[in-house]
Amino acid sequence: MIYGLAAAIGWGLSDLWAAMSGRRIGSGRTVVVAQVTAAVVISVLVLIVRPDLSGIPAVAPWLVPNAFLGAAAFATLYKGLQLGPIAVVSPVLASYAVVPVLLSVILLGETLGEWEVVGVLVTIAGAALTSTDPKALRAGTRTKPAGLPWAIASTLLFGVATYVMGWAAKEAGFLPSLWFGRLTMTGVFLIAAFVIWVRARSTGEVRDPVAPSMQRLAVLVGVMELVGTISYARGAEVGLVSIVTAASATYPLIPVLGGVVLLHERPVPTQYLGIAMVIGGLLLLGVA
Repeated sequence: MIYGLAAAIGWGLSDLWAAMSGRRIGSGRTVVVAQVTAAVVISVLVLIVRPDLSGIPAVAPWLVPNAFLGAAAFATLYKGLQLGPIAVVSPVLASYAVVPVLLSVILLGETLGEWEVVGVLVTIAGAALTSTDPKALRAGTRTKPAGLPWAIASTLLFGVATYVMGWAAKEAGFLPSLWFGRLTMTGVFLIAAFVIWVRARSTGEVRDPVAPSMQRLAVLVGVMELVGTISYARGAEVGLVSIVTAASATYPLIPVLGGVVLLHERPVPTQYLGIAMVIGGLLLLGVA
């Protein structure tokens, strides 16, 4: 559960900064800079730690196609965060945890006790409720926000991709699996970025230069996302994928707190209820 909470902190900060960066330089630039940064950092970490890489061939047939799922998940995530509104996008994204929890129980044979089931459900529901403003949600639904379809796609893609990474971490170790998967996924991003760049040159499209401050912010997005993913993968390696996933689903707390501290926003009553549900769900998981 501790690893899941660490993943929530990393992912929460990454999402908050990704939304800020995406609205300044675009989701495409943000995701490429972030993922290249993450690939460099994880490669340096592998060189320092020197983990056993012998298990990679056994999981590579799954991690290679999973890289395409992950790339699509990140692309749609950052696009959804760029377009917003967060009150609509965040609750949908928070529900990604339902997919790997169900898959880990069905495919991995993980067994949850009654109180653990309650804790998982309460934690996930509280995470979604925490980032929900009913008034904004109703308004966003009526206007069909552009970010909503991207958020739904990202939720499904991340659900499957997260499950595959959790399984690979158990089979080959979290660091080797994460390193191989991240390098493969970054390769997908670089190829896509090159194709887009060639098309832009052929049409004479001129893009504005990226400010150094925004470049640094995109780099931080990649670093914090990697911190969260490493925590998740390590937790999946040593514990239950379902429990780690449920704890990691609390990441929407970070954007809510960021809004209160940085943007002087105030949570609505339902968000306070969501925070209480998250704490209660984590306590149930801890006791169980």
